[in-house]
Amino acid sequence: MMVRVKKHWLLLAAFVAVMAGLLLATRPGLAQTGERAAVPCVDGLADIYPCHNVDILAHLSLSEIGAVDETIKGNDHWGWTDPDTNREYVIFGLTDSTSFIDITDHQNPIYLGNLPGRDGISTWRDIKVYQNYAYIVSDIPTQAGMQVFDLTQLRNVINPPVTFSETNHYDGFGPGHNLWINEATGYLYAFRSDSCNAAIHMVDLQDPANPTFAGCFDEGDAPLSDAECVIYSGPDADYTGQEICFTGSDDNVSIGNVTDKTNPYLISHFTYPGIARAHQGALTADQRYWLLSDTMDENNFGHNTRTYAFDVADLDAPIFLGYYEHATTARDHNVYIVGSYAYETNWRAGLRILDISSLPSTNFTEVAYFDVDPTSDSIAMTGSWSNYPWWSDGAVTVSDTEQGLFILQPQLAPTDVSLIGLDGTAATPAGTWIAALLTITLFAGAAVWYLRHRKHT
Repeated sequence: MMVRVKKHWLLLAAFVAVMAGLLLATRPGLAQTGERAAVPCVDGLADIYPCHNVDILAHLSLSEIGAVDETIKGNDHWGWTDPDTNREYVIFGLTDSTSFIDITDHQNPIYLGNLPGRDGISTWRDIKVYQNYAYIVSDIPTQAGMQVFDLTQLRNVINPPVTFSETNHYDGFGPGHNLWINEATGYLYAFRSDSCNAAIHMVDLQDPANPTFAGCFDEGDAPLSDAECVIYSGPDADYTGQEICFTGSDDNVSIGNVTDKTNPYLISHFTYPGIARAHQGALTADQRYWLLSDTMDENNFGHNTRTYAFDVADLDAPIFLGYYEHATTARDHNVYIVGSYAYETNWRAGLRILDISSLPSTNFTEVAYFDVDPTSDSIAMTGSWSNYPWWSDGAVTVSDTEQGLFILQPQLAPTDVSLIGLDGTAATPAGTWIAALLTITLFAGAAVWYLRHRKHT
């Protein structure tokens, strides 16, 4: 018996098949004609690096991004997407300078040049971005303040690499350990500087090229390591719309209100079992939970890597929820949250991606990883310093103290995908691919329905 299939449905099937093929061919992480091939994670390895669900798109050694010899090491990095051109750039810290890399083509990054530091060598350098400017500090007494760099000059580099000059210089403090910028308010927060009792030095960026001092906030916990400052929209209605900072220090963690820069005040102090050095934390999108990296507990107490979690629904009385214990022994360092995923850079254990959708339970699931050091997961403070997980197509960059810049592509399975992206955070690569295919199918189905019914109207 011959089955008759209407022409419209044959066209729909053909269209969906073709578009699915195109999507597969251009799926993030797969090299296209004329590009340097990515290195997929196969059987637990991407090149020599242990991995799970993370491919290498590109890798630039320190010497390829401005390190003049083997004594120069890497540290922190941040990202900038040009609002006019949509080109993507990594701002990468070296122990003597800052490098700029165009990563618009994730598989073929271009080293554009280098901004020399003020003086000397510093293990620590931190960079943050506001609008079209980068702000750079280092933890060295001779640094003498914060460098200001106009990122728009990266648009016009003709013969890279070049040596850049700073656009301006802020001398309100000397050394600085870390920075945070609240882009919603245009204020910068510097930590562990030689001013404000090594607490929070607040800077006004309303004129981004010309920062000005805004005030000090000494919570009594100095020296502080890092913080996240946000316009609060979480469940505690007492603080809705106010500017709140979540900070870590050597002794405890705290929440402060910095809405009025002339009169900031402490909301709460709190601690947790096994605190050693509360380093850096990140809020979930709903601002209900806060994850924390303690960078000394593994060293001091001999346990595996731990990620601590807190319920901060009541800012006056946060609740310690517990911790997720990794299978590795390395120290944790920096953690950022995108949707229901925590992206951690844990020194010698590399990039670790956790599904944290179990909160308030800390029974997280490690869904992907990329180990920068195949030889060791020791507690040494070398390896992956930080990550930046907000690039297009779900790519993630990792800065490594010894090996330079990695551009990575997590390949999270469809079963790992939660419906994120609607709250303004980046969807996973797999989620983007599935959404695109579903959208194409719906449009094609609508077209067939229209063709079938048009003759009846």
